[in-house]
Amino acid sequence: MAWHGTQRSRRTRLPLDSLRFNIVPASHFDHIFLPMETTVHAPPPVRERRRRFRGVFGVLALTGVLALTGCSSTVDAAGGTGSGDPQSGGTLRIALLSSPESLDPHLNTSFAASNYGNSVFDKLTWQDPETGEIGPWLATAWEVNDTNTEFTFTLREGVTFSDGTPFNADIVKKNFDQYVFGDPALGIKPNGATHLKSYQGSEVVSDNVVKIVFKSPSASFLQFISYSGNNQPGIIGQKTLSSNAEQRLDPTNIVGTGPFVVTEYAPKERTVLTKRADYNWGAPGLNHEGPAYLDKVEFVTIPEASVRTGALQSGEVQAAFDILPTDETVLEAQGFDITSRTIAGLNLGWNINTSLEPTNDINVRRAIVRATNRAGFKDTVLAPSEGQAKSVLAAHVQGSTDYTDDVLKFDLEESKRLLDEAGWKVGADGIREKDGKKLTLKATGHYLVPNSRYTYESIQASLKEIGVDLDFQFDASNIPTDQVNKEYHLINTNRSRNDPAILNVNFNPDRGNSARIPADFPDRQKIADTLEALESTLDPTQRAALTEQAQELVLDEYVLYDPVFEPSQVAASKGVHDIDLDATSRLHFLRTWIDQS
Repeated sequence: MAWHGTQRSRRTRLPLDSLRFNIVPASHFDHIFLPMETTVHAPPPVRERRRRFRGVFGVLALTGVLALTGCSSTVDAAGGTGSGDPQSGGTLRIALLSSPESLDPHLNTSFAASNYGNSVFDKLTWQDPETGEIGPWLATAWEVNDTNTEFTFTLREGVTFSDGTPFNADIVKKNFDQYVFGDPALGIKPNGATHLKSYQGSEVVSDNVVKIVFKSPSASFLQFISYSGNNQPGIIGQKTLSSNAEQRLDPTNIVGTGPFVVTEYAPKERTVLTKRADYNWGAPGLNHEGPAYLDKVEFVTIPEASVRTGALQSGEVQAAFDILPTDETVLEAQGFDITSRTIAGLNLGWNINTSLEPTNDINVRRAIVRATNRAGFKDTVLAPSEGQAKSVLAAHVQGSTDYTDDVLKFDLEESKRLLDEAGWKVGADGIREKDGKKLTLKATGHYLVPNSRYTYESIQASLKEIGVDLDFQFDASNIPTDQVNKEYHLINTNRSRNDPAILNVNFNPDRGNSARIPADFPDRQKIADTLEALESTLDPTQRAALTEQAQELVLDEYVLYDPVFEPSQVAASKGVHDIDLDATSRLHFLRTWIDQS
């Protein structure tokens, strides 16, 4: 049975289960930052401590929230099941904060774009959001060797792309080859290289059997290929694989095996998906056979949160993402129900640039983290559906550890002490100085969700109180990566994935290197090896120890990240049933239906 979101009516919370990651036979803005040469302060020894793990070593962060009007529920589905049998037909209009820059699943780098993915593309495996088990989808069975370096898949037969071409082992091989290696002739970048760093290649064993080979252990691969976030490994057809980068910017040129196909696209305005009448290979975990009930899904871009809420209230749209906390309260008072879903990944926060002065000093990095009032955010600006960040990993990620009373404790006096120790003295204007330079930090990124702005403004005020000037230069969508590397101390991000291996993807200096660890950093190889070890095993005990070690490294030993909070929301109106949220809180519309009366 699929998990479809935790529904609460009028703020009645349902508990989230602790989930276990099992393999069952049959599984925001990302940058690859280049290291830079600069003086780096080596970290002091790590203090010994004992911490408690939160929950069983299981899955599940970010919060998906759904508001609905007057729909009773007999299953954990966004919108509930209401009364009567599902009805076919109709168009669901749903409002999003932004429009996709591309629907190419291998390329998309926004939360908005990734929400289209499950409607147009299928994955080889499916992760059950309730149990964490990896189950079949386009792959019906698989075998894994003892070293987690070879994965042999038996593929589902009878599957076709929306242009009528067949799905087979050859197209799977071509997908992974292009996903990891790119195609310079077509202008296609190696978008999956950070995720699948040790991918060696794929072998077509037969028309419906493919072997995928890695140069080193890749234990989280079965989970990763179910992933539906940014740069997702959705399977695309030969037409798209042969298209160049510019052609792929038009979503109508993107061919997948999913239950819908893009039929209309107006940039920054709307995108229309039309169902495939011949679709009959949904993930068994969704418990639905045949094509989608809806005829169409229309995504409408409405940047302003208040306007999205108004469109929802007026009936202009039937569902909406990214509702402000204050609007959630209003919607509830008007009879809307709220459904929330936490998923695995990094909590929304700051990647801290270790290669740029003054954040190359670990005491400065520690001071920033201690000046972040996470509990205060929960009590003031966050919606009830959003969570307090207690680690770099969200609360229900496998092995996430609670650091609330330790390195993430809000303590302005400790921040001041750390800056004093680093040699930064308070100037006449209250901003600290050292060697004739002001302690000014540049921050950039996107306001990823509505509450980003309020939390960052609060951090700005706290930093000013300890003598740090935080200069926001937000919405860096047009800033070249090399410029971001050189000029910014803090870059906001969150990354979705329900496996602690996301720490390896984001922070490993040989992968994403989001903390910009420079080539001459004394412990660079130690950091890489510690994080890469997360790919070595799926044994629960070993993985728990490796996950704690990785969190220690990121949050304390080297202080590479400042977690802020767990975000994201959805709203849906009366007469909408079964909008499903998957394990990364992305939308599924295969089972969704609307009242036709």
